[in-house]
Amino acid sequence: MPTIHVEGLEQAINSLDQPKVKHALSQAVDLVTHQVMIRMAVYPPESAANTPGPYPGRWYQRLFGPRWRTASGSLRGKNTSERLQQSWRQSVISPLSQLVDTLSPRTGRPVSYVGLVVGEGTQAEVHRQHGWQTDESVAQEVANDPAIEAQIMAAIDQALR
Repeated sequence: MPTIHVEGLEQAINSLDQPKVKHALSQAVDLVTHQVMIRMAVYPPESAANTPGPYPGRWYQRLFGPRWRTASGSLRGKNTSERLQQSWRQSVISPLSQLVDTLSPRTGRPVSYVGLVVGEGTQAEVHRQHGWQTDESVAQEVANDPAIEAQIMAAIDQALR
Protein backbone atom coordinates (compact mmCIF):
# COMPACT_ATOMS: atom_id res chain seq x y z
CA MET A 1 0.00 0.00 0.00
CA PRO A 2 1.41 3.44 -0.83
CA THR A 3 2.20 5.89 1.93
CA ILE A 4 1.04 9.50 1.79
CA HIS A 5 3.52 11.66 3.68
CA VAL A 6 3.20 15.40 4.28
CA GLU A 7 6.66 16.89 4.72
CA GLY A 8 6.90 18.96 7.91
CA LEU A 9 3.45 18.01 9.23
CA GLU A 10 4.69 16.67 12.56
CA GLN A 11 6.85 19.77 13.18
CA ALA A 12 3.97 22.09 12.31
CA ILE A 13 1.62 20.28 14.67
CA ASN A 14 4.16 20.22 17.48
CA SER A 15 4.90 23.92 17.11
CA LEU A 16 1.19 24.76 17.32
CA ASP A 17 0.63 22.32 20.16
CA GLN A 18 -3.09 22.97 20.02
CA PRO A 19 -5.39 20.04 20.76
CA LYS A 20 -8.02 21.44 18.37
CA VAL A 21 -5.55 21.51 15.46
CA LYS A 22 -4.32 18.02 16.24
CA HIS A 23 -7.91 16.84 16.35
CA ALA A 24 -8.67 18.48 12.97
CA LEU A 25 -5.60 16.90 11.38
CA SER A 26 -6.52 13.54 12.89
CA GLN A 27 -9.96 13.92 11.29
CA ALA A 28 -8.28 14.69 7.96
CA VAL A 29 -6.13 11.55 8.19
CA ASP A 30 -9.22 9.52 9.08
CA LEU A 31 -11.16 10.98 6.14
CA VAL A 32 -8.41 10.22 3.62
CA THR A 33 -7.83 6.71 4.95
CA HIS A 34 -11.54 5.96 4.95
CA GLN A 35 -11.88 7.13 1.34
CA VAL A 36 -8.97 4.94 0.25
CA MET A 37 -10.57 1.95 2.00
CA ILE A 38 -13.96 2.55 0.36
CA ARG A 39 -12.50 3.06 -3.11
CA MET A 40 -10.26 -0.02 -2.89
CA ALA A 41 -13.43 -2.11 -2.41
CA VAL A 42 -14.88 -0.96 -5.76
CA TYR A 43 -14.52 -3.73 -8.30
CA PRO A 44 -14.38 -3.08 -12.05
CA PRO A 45 -17.37 -4.35 -14.05
CA GLU A 46 -17.50 -8.08 -14.58
CA SER A 47 -16.03 -9.36 -17.84
CA ALA A 48 -16.39 -12.46 -19.98
CA ALA A 49 -14.09 -14.17 -17.45
CA ASN A 50 -16.96 -13.91 -14.92
CA THR A 51 -19.72 -15.12 -17.25
CA PRO A 52 -21.10 -18.64 -16.81
CA GLY A 53 -21.08 -20.83 -19.85
CA PRO A 54 -21.84 -24.35 -21.01
CA TYR A 55 -19.46 -27.30 -20.83
CA PRO A 56 -16.45 -27.18 -21.17
CA GLY A 57 -16.38 -23.50 -20.19
CA ARG A 58 -14.81 -22.21 -17.00
CA TRP A 59 -15.34 -18.86 -15.32
CA TYR A 60 -14.54 -17.08 -12.06
CA GLN A 61 -17.49 -16.27 -9.81
CA ARG A 62 -16.66 -13.29 -7.63
CA LEU A 63 -16.70 -13.95 -3.89
CA PHE A 64 -16.64 -17.69 -4.60
CA GLY A 65 -13.92 -18.89 -6.98
CA PRO A 66 -13.57 -20.92 -10.18
CA ARG A 67 -16.72 -22.55 -11.59
CA TRP A 68 -17.33 -24.92 -14.46
CA ARG A 69 -19.96 -27.21 -15.94
CA THR A 70 -19.44 -30.92 -16.36
CA ALA A 71 -20.33 -32.83 -19.52
CA SER A 72 -23.58 -33.87 -17.82
CA GLY A 73 -24.43 -30.20 -17.21
CA SER A 74 -23.96 -30.08 -13.46
CA LEU A 75 -22.27 -27.08 -11.87
CA ARG A 76 -18.95 -27.53 -10.07
CA GLY A 77 -16.55 -25.15 -8.40
CA LYS A 78 -14.05 -24.46 -5.66
CA ASN A 79 -14.62 -21.91 -2.92
CA THR A 80 -11.16 -20.34 -3.10
CA SER A 81 -12.07 -16.64 -2.89
CA GLU A 82 -10.67 -14.77 0.10
CA ARG A 83 -13.31 -12.11 -0.62
CA LEU A 84 -11.05 -9.17 -1.37
CA GLN A 85 -13.95 -6.76 -1.81
CA GLN A 86 -15.19 -7.43 1.73
CA SER A 87 -11.73 -7.57 3.30
CA TRP A 88 -10.62 -3.91 3.28
CA ARG A 89 -10.12 -2.43 6.74
CA GLN A 90 -8.84 0.78 8.27
CA SER A 91 -6.54 0.58 11.30
CA VAL A 92 -5.49 3.49 13.50
CA ILE A 93 -1.79 3.38 14.36
CA SER A 94 -1.73 6.83 15.97
CA PRO A 95 -3.89 9.95 15.66
CA LEU A 96 -1.94 11.00 12.56
CA SER A 97 -1.13 7.59 11.12
CA GLN A 98 -3.57 5.03 9.77
CA LEU A 99 -3.31 1.94 7.60
CA VAL A 100 -5.56 0.42 4.95
CA ASP A 101 -5.02 -3.30 4.48
CA THR A 102 -6.97 -6.53 4.10
CA LEU A 103 -8.28 -9.24 6.38
CA SER A 104 -10.25 -11.94 4.62
CA PRO A 105 -13.65 -12.58 6.22
CA ARG A 106 -13.31 -16.18 5.05
CA THR A 107 -9.81 -17.06 6.26
CA GLY A 108 -9.17 -14.43 8.96
CA ARG A 109 -5.79 -13.65 7.36
CA PRO A 110 -4.59 -10.94 4.97
CA VAL A 111 -5.75 -11.65 1.41
CA SER A 112 -2.89 -13.60 -0.16
CA TYR A 113 -3.41 -12.36 -3.72
CA VAL A 114 -4.04 -8.65 -3.01
CA GLY A 115 -0.74 -7.60 -4.63
CA LEU A 116 -1.52 -9.48 -7.84
CA VAL A 117 -4.90 -7.77 -8.11
CA VAL A 118 -4.23 -4.17 -6.95
CA GLY A 119 -0.52 -3.84 -6.14
CA GLU A 120 1.43 -1.08 -7.84
CA GLY A 121 4.32 -2.84 -9.57
CA THR A 122 3.02 -6.33 -8.71
CA GLN A 123 -0.40 -6.25 -10.41
CA ALA A 124 -0.93 -9.12 -12.86
CA GLU A 125 -1.47 -7.97 -16.45
CA VAL A 126 -4.83 -9.74 -16.65
CA HIS A 127 -6.15 -7.64 -13.75
CA ARG A 128 -4.85 -4.43 -15.31
CA GLN A 129 -6.57 -5.35 -18.59
CA HIS A 130 -9.84 -5.97 -16.74
CA GLY A 131 -9.76 -2.48 -15.19
CA TRP A 132 -8.56 -3.09 -11.65
CA GLN A 133 -7.13 0.06 -10.07
CA THR A 134 -3.87 -0.14 -8.18
CA ASP A 135 -3.41 0.92 -4.58
CA GLU A 136 -1.21 3.76 -5.81
CA SER A 137 -3.80 5.03 -8.31
CA VAL A 138 -6.53 4.99 -5.64
CA ALA A 139 -4.30 6.88 -3.17
CA GLN A 140 -3.52 9.47 -5.87
CA GLU A 141 -7.21 9.77 -6.76
CA VAL A 142 -8.09 10.47 -3.12
CA ALA A 143 -5.17 12.89 -2.67
CA ASN A 144 -6.29 14.87 -5.76
CA ASP A 145 -10.03 14.85 -5.03
CA PRO A 146 -11.25 18.45 -4.63
CA ALA A 147 -14.17 17.32 -2.44
CA ILE A 148 -11.79 15.61 0.00
CA GLU A 149 -9.53 18.66 0.01
CA ALA A 150 -12.52 20.90 0.78
CA GLN A 151 -13.53 18.69 3.72
CA ILE A 152 -10.00 18.74 5.09
CA MET A 153 -9.73 22.51 4.77
CA ALA A 154 -13.13 22.96 6.47
CA ALA A 155 -11.97 20.83 9.43
CA ILE A 156 -8.73 22.83 9.74
CA ASP A 157 -10.55 26.18 9.39
CA GLN A 158 -12.99 25.12 12.13
CA ALA A 159 -10.10 24.16 14.42
CA LEU A 160 -8.31 27.48 13.92
CA ARG A 161 -11.34 29.58 14.93
